[in-house]
Amino acid sequence: MFVRDLAAADAACGGKAAGLARLVAAGLPVPPGFVLAGALFEALVGAIEIADEGAIGHALGAAAATLATAALPAEVAADITARAVALGVLAVRSSATIEDGAAGAAAGVFSSHRAVPAADVDLAIRAVWTSALTPLAAAYARHRGAAITIGVIVQRFVPGALTTIYTRPPGAPTDDVVLVQRGEAMTRHPRRAPAPAPAPAADTAALIALAADTAALIALALAAEAAIGAVQGADVEVITSADGTSWIVQARPIVHPAPVAPRRPPPPPLFAHLVADGRRWTWDVAHNPDPLSPAQAELVERVEAAGVAPWSLRLCAGYLYTAPAPAPAPAPAPAPAPAPAPTITMASALAVEATRLEGELARILDGEPASLDDALARYLAFYAVWASQLSPLIAAARAAAPAGPSARPSSVEAALIAAARGTRTLDDVLAELGPLAPAWDVAAPTYAEQPGLVRAAIARTAAWLALEPTPSHEPALSHEPTPSHEPTPSREPALPLAALAADLAERDDRWFARAQAQVRRAVLARAARRGIGADDACWLTFDELAQLTPDEARRRAAGARAAAARAALWAMPVVIGGPPAPVRAPLQGIGTGPRVTGRVVRFASLAAAVAVAPGDIVVTRAVTPALAVLVVGCAALVSETGGLLDHGAALARELGIPCVVGCHEAWSRLDTGTVVTVDGDAGTVFPHAGPHTG
Repeated sequence: MFVRDLAAADAACGGKAAGLARLVAAGLPVPPGFVLAGALFEALVGAIEIADEGAIGHALGAAAATLATAALPAEVAADITARAVALGVLAVRSSATIEDGAAGAAAGVFSSHRAVPAADVDLAIRAVWTSALTPLAAAYARHRGAAITIGVIVQRFVPGALTTIYTRPPGAPTDDVVLVQRGEAMTRHPRRAPAPAPAPAADTAALIALAADTAALIALALAAEAAIGAVQGADVEVITSADGTSWIVQARPIVHPAPVAPRRPPPPPLFAHLVADGRRWTWDVAHNPDPLSPAQAELVERVEAAGVAPWSLRLCAGYLYTAPAPAPAPAPAPAPAPAPAPTITMASALAVEATRLEGELARILDGEPASLDDALARYLAFYAVWASQLSPLIAAARAAAPAGPSARPSSVEAALIAAARGTRTLDDVLAELGPLAPAWDVAAPTYAEQPGLVRAAIARTAAWLALEPTPSHEPALSHEPTPSHEPTPSREPALPLAALAADLAERDDRWFARAQAQVRRAVLARAARRGIGADDACWLTFDELAQLTPDEARRRAAGARAAAARAALWAMPVVIGGPPAPVRAPLQGIGTGPRVTGRVVRFASLAAAVAVAPGDIVVTRAVTPALAVLVVGCAALVSETGGLLDHGAALARELGIPCVVGCHEAWSRLDTGTVVTVDGDAGTVFPHAGPHTG
């Protein structure tokens, strides 16, 4: 039966419809309506498999095209029309089988349409169905391990003020606290014992007629919680009309974030060598949030011993810390500097110098190293130029550039978008992105070793672009992205300073990745010659790699991994030693989730989401549901706007991402590269350092 009264909805009609049916059965005030079972959607488009990421874009596009023209069975179409006319102005809402259940809410993933004339009900129903055929919905369904199918709720539209009520706080399923949000204003209230389920009609009428004060709304929400059996609290939306009547339009179980084991502070003796040094050491959490592998640690030690960087590097429990290099002897006073040149002149000069430095780096890294020793020598030569010349150049460009988002033709997302549009070949993009890896550690396999990850990312980007043919938030490409090993000085001087600074930072990452990848390949080659497994190679020192037998190497690598796993459970201090840092007031909002520290990635749009790394903290002006899914796996989300009970924050909690919303001035005051600590439960964002370059 494709069309049912709302009161007769069950699980086949989707989680939202089933929940509303329980409210109706309990005698609670729900706008009248009907529901289309998910079987009707499946009858029109067939089953959609989501396991094959490479083919999902084509499958979604084909299904959406089918929905646009498929005719409903005549008797079904007539039934829908008659019911819609009887209801009047409509609210047409999604009710997916993976929506509004105890396992997940899918807040904001699917679409809803309000104030729909009865004559437009068919268009609105098809729009809701189509919302299940987006990359966002596919990504969420894949996260849940479920198929894509969707029911549609059609109800009488009730205009009025929306109040969202959480009958338990997110993350605190046993707290006797109710959260009430109107607009962005949220208040906390004690719970009241839920009233018994109203049986007589008089009780139902009394509930409907309750005045729209907070106590009455809380009582209504608690009754809804009991009706749907949400033992850990319910997310209830109530519309209060102009005459004071309150209607429940949504009630679903709260999906609480999974508890996170607290991290312990490491033993103080581990810090003794840094404290004794007297300088202020800062954890390089922006680039290396995890303990380093033995191979990466040895690279750090060799760079420090060679003295090729204008800063100092130390390891503490496997974590990388940096400090300013010891101050040199005072130099004679420099001659007065000339007046600053206009911005375009500065951009041109910086572009020419960047091209020269990139040419020098290309000569150092040209060809494949003859041995691991050769690769290490090249790495130190590269590091000397990169750290003392290229990184300072980028820092100067950033300091002089105006704030705000800029085009980044050399970014990862620019390459993916170009490949998805067919303006760059897959082989070209694989070659360009191949040296990159998810972590700045030679133990992390590069994308050249995992080309399926790049292909899947291109497929997801193509599916997104198919639904957003000309997105205004897409990164502007002033010209085709140029691989970092092929600088084109004729184009670069025309770039504005802000765009040049942003793009240089992307190219800087590419160069560092190329140097790291050369060392990794040389390590793997030596391991292969000695019969040592590739997974163990970088969890040995270079001497161990040359001396240990395969069995000894396997045991030593296992021990190194276990040590890193223990260290990963420690809550490392961001700063060790030196004079106390100036006290910075944290930015304040509201949120949920544990404390995390990471590097800010400042979003002006959703387009850069594909570039986010696991340790990044996304700062944006608004947390949309699409953003939450696209950056799944990032360290945290911070938004200047929004409320704790809004859809975007709810989905972030469900995906296990700490989230702080309503954090005024966060996007304005935090730059990409700033290291911050986000405390979701306290709703604070604490900046530790300025923009991080290199």
